[in-house]
Amino acid sequence: MPETPAEYAGRVTPEQLRTVLVEAVAETTRCAQQPEGAVLRRADARTPGHWHSTIALRAAAQSGGDPLEVADHIAEVVRAHPDIAAVTVTGPGFLGIEVRAASLLAAVTALIADPEPSSDPERSDVPESRDADRVPAVRAPNEAESTVWGVDAQLSRRAVDANPAYLLMRTHAHTRRLHRRAVAAGLPVAAPDAAAEQLDAVDRSLLVHIIDTPATADRAVTAGDLRTLIAALDELSRAYLAWTGDHEIVPTLDHDFTGLHAARLRLVVGVTTVLARGLRQLGAPAPERM
Repeated sequence: MPETPAEYAGRVTPEQLRTVLVEAVAETTRCAQQPEGAVLRRADARTPGHWHSTIALRAAAQSGGDPLEVADHIAEVVRAHPDIAAVTVTGPGFLGIEVRAASLLAAVTALIADPEPSSDPERSDVPESRDADRVPAVRAPNEAESTVWGVDAQLSRRAVDANPAYLLMRTHAHTRRLHRRAVAAGLPVAAPDAAAEQLDAVDRSLLVHIIDTPATADRAVTAGDLRTLIAALDELSRAYLAWTGDHEIVPTLDHDFTGLHAARLRLVVGVTTVLARGLRQLGAPAPERM
């Protein structure tokens, strides 16, 4: 696997963002741990890379402080973090946090460098061995079990995107084909840090999909929930295919290579990595060509 480039050394996943918030609470209040009931949720698709948190309200309730004052103090600490672009305080003390696009891209690059799940799905930031037996496996269903995939037996044999097994494998093959084209064209593997800030809202939405899917997949595998695992991979596949239809990843002969092209290639490799990982968890092949 490729090593993580130095320019992507800083990264923020949702789990790491929770840690940043808990540390900020500890620094500004008497709460040494994440306040009970605090919620961190992703904002809607119009603002990818943004999260909302109720941690200030919960910390204020536990410490007896004024919610707005606690929120302002936490926001001031979190703003100083190098991977955070902005923090806003709204309403009675809700926090809105924007993660830098470069940090999101760094999280994808780290995933590419170390794609296998940890032994504890809740600690996706802990590097683990890449041995195949560390990948939780759910056997792919046979024809009689095809309803688990949400399709009937007849559809499960058809090469159409309505068949999720076919869609996942086709999408993986598509990412590999696009990567081969990029390499043949001489597109650089690494992108300058500043290029990430050129990524548009759809690029950033795909970034968040790539980051979120492995944790969702691991929780589904642990619970034996095949449907949720397939649904998460299906959603990523469809987001990727829609993205490639609207974005230039490999420049044409009339265009020069740019940092933006290189950054988008990292997204392609990120989707490849997550789909290959998920297909292994399903016990299904990850084809190079279809």
